[in-house]
Amino acid sequence: MTRKFAVAAVIVACAMTLISLAYAEPAKPESSKKISPAGIHVVKPAVLRTPEQMDAFEATYVAPEEREEPEPRPTIDPVLYKQLKHLADITPKGIRPNANVSPAPEAKVVTKFGGASYCDVVFDGECWFPPDVSGAIGKTQFVSVSNDEIEIRSRTGTLQKMQSLNAFVGYSTEAIYDPRVQYDPIWQRWIVTCLGFPEGSDATTQYLFIAVSQTNSATGSWWIYSDNVNGFGGTGSLYDFDMLGQSQDALIFTANIFGATEFDGSSLFTVAKALLYNGFGWDVPYWIGLESTLQPADQLEGDGNGYAWLAAAPTSSSEIYMYAVASPSNPDNTAFYGPYTVSGVPGYSVPPSAAQPSSCANGATLATGDNRFQNVGIQNGDTFYQTHTFNDSGYPTPRYYVITGLLSFNPTVSVTNYFYTTGSSNDWEPSIAADPAGHFALTYSSTDPGNGVLPSMRYVDNNGGDPFGPGVGINVYTSASCYNTGTPYRWGDYSSTTLDPGTGSVSSTGTKTFWIDNETTPSLNDWSTEIAKITY
Repeated sequence: MTRKFAVAAVIVACAMTLISLAYAEPAKPESSKKISPAGIHVVKPAVLRTPEQMDAFEATYVAPEEREEPEPRPTIDPVLYKQLKHLADITPKGIRPNANVSPAPEAKVVTKFGGASYCDVVFDGECWFPPDVSGAIGKTQFVSVSNDEIEIRSRTGTLQKMQSLNAFVGYSTEAIYDPRVQYDPIWQRWIVTCLGFPEGSDATTQYLFIAVSQTNSATGSWWIYSDNVNGFGGTGSLYDFDMLGQSQDALIFTANIFGATEFDGSSLFTVAKALLYNGFGWDVPYWIGLESTLQPADQLEGDGNGYAWLAAAPTSSSEIYMYAVASPSNPDNTAFYGPYTVSGVPGYSVPPSAAQPSSCANGATLATGDNRFQNVGIQNGDTFYQTHTFNDSGYPTPRYYVITGLLSFNPTVSVTNYFYTTGSSNDWEPSIAADPAGHFALTYSSTDPGNGVLPSMRYVDNNGGDPFGPGVGINVYTSASCYNTGTPYRWGDYSSTTLDPGTGSVSSTGTKTFWIDNETTPSLNDWSTEIAKITY
């Protein structure tokens, strides 16, 4: 009897251990990493804006004839930044291997069509440069935004609506720039953000416009929020390079804040989708003084990670810093932790400007920016995806990161590789997207002076293995011309890669289908954009 009881006790103990392991609480961040908010950000309810109101505004709005969107301000000392870029430009180029491996199984371009272009005549000859291309795919439409323009097209490229961003949001005091667009596959809503230039000489007002579609259709009515973000930096400040991400139940907003005399770090606030999608006002905590160009992520549908993660890559560094937001949809419980230094990051430095073929007169080059993460990251459970441009042997070159360890608050680089077109190519401005199964894809810009190739739009994915080195991916579009003025000439500040949610009532994200949107040069000193649907 005693022996039977002992055996039974062991069985019960083992069962309790297994139950305990099965229901173990997830890891929690260290309390020492918690960052107190700087204050409460209050925004009034949205204004409902109909297509008819947009069209009426457009009919009387007089846009500036031409406007150059300022280059994103460097987040280090401007003089030092110019020196680093100059050094990158004049340093002799090294030797990179040419395409000496068989490329992975090629992806297929299913659909391709043109998007927004320079000086679209519908806006009274309004001409912006560069475009700053952002695009997203929804159930039935592709929406692309560029500086002071929004275009809505069908999945086959039929133009359904073209509008200036001023008419879209109903604002005429200043021009509008730095737009971003995303589609929420969970609630099937479109989200657009964009910035107005600071108003007046005293610069006490600068608006971040947040637009949310009322339905799945981008051609219908929208909620428009006019958010004065001057309070993050104070009088004379600039809210720059606005960024947009989303968790399962909240939208995440970050930007670089420049005070009257210097860079003040990045800012962050989060708002519940339930408030934004119904036009309600909000008062939420906000944070400032964070690592520069802090990019949020899109949390994939079905991801159960209770924290929304963000990442920053400072200029010329060997570090990536990450932060985590708890309860981003509940301002009473929202908590913010970080920074966490990611393990296993190779060093990187600012990329040189992108050279063009000799057929482009005057030796004009194209701007490649700094090392910032230009576009939204992707978060899926324990994994985070990001990409940026660095200097590899004197060439601008994209590098991507697959970072794991989010669930244990120990972010570590699991995979990182650089990739490029040929040994003489200049490759830059990448963006990345991924699906829940771990398939990821990137688009980037490329020139190849050694082979006479003009600015091109390329695509690469991890079909057949993680992309690495030369010759990977496919060419999607090669421009007919180039820029022959400026050294360097302003190229757009970002591109877009988005995951196709499918056309059914329930999202289907396992089809290995991605959409890309990037800048092209169809004629001399003239920009346009190209959109493509690509499958593995």
